[in-house]
Amino acid sequence: MSLQQVPEKRLSGTVFEVDQKMDSSNGSDSHVETAGGTTITRKQTLRKIDTYLLPLMFITYGLQALDKALLGYAAAYDLRKDTHLHGSQYSWVASVFYFGYLVAEYPLASLLHKFTAAQFLGVTVFIWGIVVLCMNFATNFSGLIALRFFLGALESAVAPAFVVLTAQWYTRSEQPLRQNIWFAATPTFGIIGGLVGYAVGHIENSAVTPWRLLFIIFGCITILWGIVLLFWFPDSPGKARFFTEEEKLHAANDIARQGTGVERSWKWSQVKEAFLDVKTWIFFLLGILNTIPAGGLSNFGSLLIKGFGFSAINTQLLTIPSHTVQVIFLIGAGIFANKVPNMRLYIMSYSQLPSIVGVVLLHTLASDNRWGRTVGVWLNYTHSASLAVSFSVIGGNVAGFAKKTTVTVLLFVGYCVGNIAAPQFFIDEEAKEGYPTAIIAMLVCYCGTFLMPLGLRWMYVRENKRRDALGSQPEEDYGDDDDLTDFQRKEFRYVL
Repeated sequence: MSLQQVPEKRLSGTVFEVDQKMDSSNGSDSHVETAGGTTITRKQTLRKIDTYLLPLMFITYGLQALDKALLGYAAAYDLRKDTHLHGSQYSWVASVFYFGYLVAEYPLASLLHKFTAAQFLGVTVFIWGIVVLCMNFATNFSGLIALRFFLGALESAVAPAFVVLTAQWYTRSEQPLRQNIWFAATPTFGIIGGLVGYAVGHIENSAVTPWRLLFIIFGCITILWGIVLLFWFPDSPGKARFFTEEEKLHAANDIARQGTGVERSWKWSQVKEAFLDVKTWIFFLLGILNTIPAGGLSNFGSLLIKGFGFSAINTQLLTIPSHTVQVIFLIGAGIFANKVPNMRLYIMSYSQLPSIVGVVLLHTLASDNRWGRTVGVWLNYTHSASLAVSFSVIGGNVAGFAKKTTVTVLLFVGYCVGNIAAPQFFIDEEAKEGYPTAIIAMLVCYCGTFLMPLGLRWMYVRENKRRDALGSQPEEDYGDDDDLTDFQRKEFRYVL
């Protein structure tokens, strides 16, 4: 059976014929005639999903990224002076976010099946908005540490939930572009943050200092957005209020026959399988390698640019091209993966090449070449396409709710480890030299992230060939249990 072929599945007593072209054509050919004589197409249901779901995911993930990165914008003003930070204390304030993320991530992700998506996301976003607002009251190191820890714990709910939810709404061929779109909210909101940071810096005679004003503005926005999610975020295709009853069945069946998006249930046997699957640990390592550079740039990117000789206000503007480069690469990678079959892992690998060039520029250009070194910083932001595309690789290649959740969480455990480690490579005493230790660490990570997706692709190709060599087998009857893993589904083929 080819990658695009999927078995006929039965849902709610209704059988839909499987269109074998559905995956390769983005699902637009899948159709069914209703009892009333009207025709429902995958293109029709996909348009509704994109219109309703993607904006909610995009804004939520954008606020998650921006609220986390506000520390870097605030540091370009007087946050460190006003809170009496010295030595490595700022690095620890940056890192502690990911200790909170690490501690809370798996417990929160395992609760996703107990609540509706609206309840799960709305409440956590609302509470972390309150934490962001409280950051403006911080006056010392201990206050910042406590608030950043709780912020990390609450924000850990979003990304793993979105990877799982995307797989429950979109077919395997549709996932790369949609995953990259909501992930592109990170740089998009980075641009917004840079503009707001620039504008705040021009406010004169204000009773509130610029860095405190940033936390007030975005804390209030996040609180309001949490309320929006609580009332508007849809739970699953079978329960979506914007679908007719026939569209609910059609959309749910499109996902069910993919074998990767199912009703949420927790099976500890799937957790065990995830831990025993060597590919899980490759994703874990990719999480580390991707986010040591990302974590460093998030908290020290503006300080790097400022260290080239730019003013605090101009530094806010010069962070914008970094995020523009990131948006272009993310959306471009998503479109390319959506249009060209079997390119996801190649994209993950080759997106590291411009970043390697950027690091070399930072390491080799003379200290007075501030514009050349600034371009080097901008080029580093292409590497994030690898992490974004890895979400769709997990979404398309890991079946079973508990297994998919576990693999996703372990990717983000690696993400936490990388982000915790990243600020420690930015040694305070090396600031005047442009942080050479951090630059070397980033280069090593980019080279590792170039090689590992190629190794993962080789493993998938070998397994697909092994399954093909077994020949045509009688179709297994799974009964009413659609929540099966990629190991259990013998007809399952991995996307590349």
